[in-house]
Amino acid sequence: MEDRISELSDDILSFILSFLTMQDAVKTRLLSHRWRYLSPPLSHLQFDVFTLFGTHGESSSKFVTAVDQVLLACRGPKIGTLKVRFGLGDGHAFHVDRWVSFSSAMQVEKIAFDFSCSPKSCGSYNFPCHILPADKASHLKHLCLVSCTLRLSPKFTSQLNPLRTLDLDGVPLDQSGLDIITSACPKLTLLRMIGCGLPKIVCIHGQLLCLKTLIIHDSLISVELKSINLEIFEFFGHPRKLTFVDVPHLKKALVRSLFIYRRTSPICNALAKDLPQLQFLSLIVKDEVLPLPATSPKFISLKQLDLSIWPFIDSDLLTVIYLLNASPLLEILQLKIGHQGEGRSNGERREYSRHTHSHLKEVKMEGFRDKWNAMELAIYLLKNTIALERMVVVVSDSTMQMDLRQRVDNLLQKEKGNSTAELIIL
Repeated sequence: MEDRISELSDDILSFILSFLTMQDAVKTRLLSHRWRYLSPPLSHLQFDVFTLFGTHGESSSKFVTAVDQVLLACRGPKIGTLKVRFGLGDGHAFHVDRWVSFSSAMQVEKIAFDFSCSPKSCGSYNFPCHILPADKASHLKHLCLVSCTLRLSPKFTSQLNPLRTLDLDGVPLDQSGLDIITSACPKLTLLRMIGCGLPKIVCIHGQLLCLKTLIIHDSLISVELKSINLEIFEFFGHPRKLTFVDVPHLKKALVRSLFIYRRTSPICNALAKDLPQLQFLSLIVKDEVLPLPATSPKFISLKQLDLSIWPFIDSDLLTVIYLLNASPLLEILQLKIGHQGEGRSNGERREYSRHTHSHLKEVKMEGFRDKWNAMELAIYLLKNTIALERMVVVVSDSTMQMDLRQRVDNLLQKEKGNSTAELIIL
């Protein structure tokens, strides 16, 4: 049978390949010598076992060979993204270094290497900054590394100048490496560091003038921030101390720590004092919110509070009122209740100072159970929020979900009185 398709021009055949998945395109190019060096005009390259082979059990040698073949046939003039996800270590540095060189030649703007599945016996791949072009010759703007190493040297700082985002996960980073990043990446707008073994005191000071988002996931460290354009700060772990100096644009803070236990007051005091402009706050608290002294600073600009509480057996959710009273302009409250213990169904009801919350418009309670005085808190919110437009209660006690949902609905409808707030019980 005459093969007329192979007689078509390279441009037409490449156009045909552009409609195929990466896996099918690789298989098609193996049909004949005529197709072998053709490549679809791709702007984004993503390599993992499934996209290449449609399976999850291929060897590393077969994987790197398949990637090499695709890159060898790639046609320019440029490619936007190169993503590779596979368990590769320093034993495959020769191949991966060639992929980095390829990305420079193809003016790739984003490199994402995820080598988290590499065997423990293999050493980590060291990303070769020295291979990247220097200064304006480099087009790399976004670098994401997972389970690699990044041995930064002052000799090759110009290669990092164009970076806009730097995302490091499981990449060891000491103080000297952090200092090089802050000095070598003046255009950085996002810096994300997860499990990087950071020094005990992390100082992010004035060099990163463009930095808008800083995300740190680590434990037992202190963070000192002085970044005039920072807008979003996220910390997950166990903070020793958080210090904010000259961060006038920081409006969103997320402190997600299961270890905020008996330390709610000092952390809230520091945030309220250092960040009077804060508009969004997310906290994870273990046990309950401790009383805030009357002299404590207020969250004078806070609009939304996302609060996750993992209560102990004798916890009382009504302590949330302390934070509400400290947030006079709060408009949205999202409360998520974890299940640390069995709790109590008829616990002693404590008395708390009552305020009229005149700006609170939306309340959502997730993980609602008839314990820890959760019902009393729902009634308090319903009665003391004169601007309330909507309250959503998500019941999570599966053993009596239907009965509890109906009982919550009946009681809150009764307590609602003349309020026009919409009640949704799920």
